[in-house]
Amino acid sequence: MTEQFTEIVTLIKRSQYNAQKNVNIEMIHLYWQVGEYIHQKIANASWGEGMVKELASYIAKKHPELKGFNRVGLYRMLQFYGFYVSYVDNASIKTDDNQQKIVSSLMRQFTDIRNTILVQVTWTHHLTLMTKTKSREECEFYLRLCAQENYSVRELERQIKSSLYERVRLGQQQSPVSGNKINTDESLLFRDKYVFEFLNLPENHSEKDLQQALIRKIKDFILELGDGFTFVAEEYRVTVGGTDFYIDLLFFHRDLQCLVAFELKTTAFLPEYLGKLNFYLEALDRKVKREHEKPSVGILLCKEQNEEIVEYAMNRSLSPAVIAEYQTFLPDKKLLRQKLHELFENEME
Repeated sequence: MTEQFTEIVTLIKRSQYNAQKNVNIEMIHLYWQVGEYIHQKIANASWGEGMVKELASYIAKKHPELKGFNRVGLYRMLQFYGFYVSYVDNASIKTDDNQQKIVSSLMRQFTDIRNTILVQVTWTHHLTLMTKTKSREECEFYLRLCAQENYSVRELERQIKSSLYERVRLGQQQSPVSGNKINTDESLLFRDKYVFEFLNLPENHSEKDLQQALIRKIKDFILELGDGFTFVAEEYRVTVGGTDFYIDLLFFHRDLQCLVAFELKTTAFLPEYLGKLNFYLEALDRKVKREHEKPSVGILLCKEQNEEIVEYAMNRSLSPAVIAEYQTFLPDKKLLRQKLHELFENEME
């Protein structure tokens, strides 16, 4: 019976895999078409480069439901087309089945790229290849590697940093591209935020799961910093005006003799995050803090694609001397940024 259940699970996962794969194909195809359209308009002088900004503003105003088509996104699509179209005359980017389906110069007339290797990796893979490789040969090497070995973006970046291409060229290491092995581990496929932008979903449904995993690891990391921190609770509830609010992590610092609240945001920093954290601190001071304890302190951890933000929130009633004392005992911001970066990179992969 268990074997039959396993077969059903396999069918479900296979269907999910195929659905995600098809989404990625259509997304890459669309981005190529948009990039080609803009390229042609600029090339024949129909558009000045300022028109890209106007287009982004038009989409944002008239079609706010379309995500990923801001000025930066549109320029990336233009870069994507320009980056690969310069390779096509060499007819070197073939599909994995070795049929002679290639990216050719006919693509200048909107030829379908959905049968090429370009759609076998995610948009974030392409952004990495465009910014971190130095030649057509190097890009093609890593592109094939990602498609065949199903490398995550993090693994791709690691291989580029380790100069795998150069080492293989020098004959010091055999190429990992085997020619007959394709890793189909669904756990690594298409975890790309651009997929969710492309589908215009309001929010990645796994955001909460990711945040909870990060919170648990942040908790372990804080406890490793020293014996000053004592863990109180995860998702600590405070009730104000009959409404329940939940603080991601709550610690007590024995040296500072105060509560320390940690809030983790998986998005870019917004000013209202600090306002909410200060609200939590006020609730803690009024409802939880004991008389002999000092005012509570909050630490806000935020993450964007390429930047970590750490902010301390402290009660305004604290004197400069007390603030200086707090800053001596609290985790260093640089250390927190570094750990936050590591955690996000590991969890996303």
